[in-house]
Amino acid sequence: MHSSTSDHGGFERELAATDRPLRDLALWLGILGPPLLWLTQFEIVYAFVVPVCVAHHKVVLAVVSVAFGAAIILFGWIGWNGRAPTAGSPPQIKVVRQFMAALSLMSMSLFLLVLIAQILATAMNSPCPI
Repeated sequence: MHSSTSDHGGFERELAATDRPLRDLALWLGILGPPLLWLTQFEIVYAFVVPVCVAHHKVVLAVVSVAFGAAIILFGWIGWNGRAPTAGSPPQIKVVRQFMAALSLMSMSLFLLVLIAQILATAMNSPCPI
C-alpha cells in the first residue's frame, strides 16, 4: 500500500531550496530591520532631547541619526544580497526571493528617507522647547 506521507517527490526539492536559514534570515532582516532601526533611533533621539537641550550639543542627535542611517543601509544591503536562490530551486522560490529582496530595498529607502527628514528637522530647529 502506497502511503501519501511517504511520497515526498517535489516536497524534498522545495525543502532543499528553502533550507538556507541564514539566507532567509538575511531577507527578513532586510525587510524588518530598517523599520525597527528607525523606531529605535526615534526613541533614542527622543530620550536625548532634554540632555542635549541642557548641554546645547545638537551634534549628539546628528551622530546618533547618522549611525542608525548607516545601519539601515547595511540591513538593506544584507537583504538584497540574500536574493540569490540555490541551484535547482523551483521558480516559485526564485520569485519569492526576488520579491523579498526588492521589498528590503524599498524598506531601506523609505526609512532612510524618513531618517534624513528627521536629521534635517533637527538641524533646522532647536531641540529645546523653550
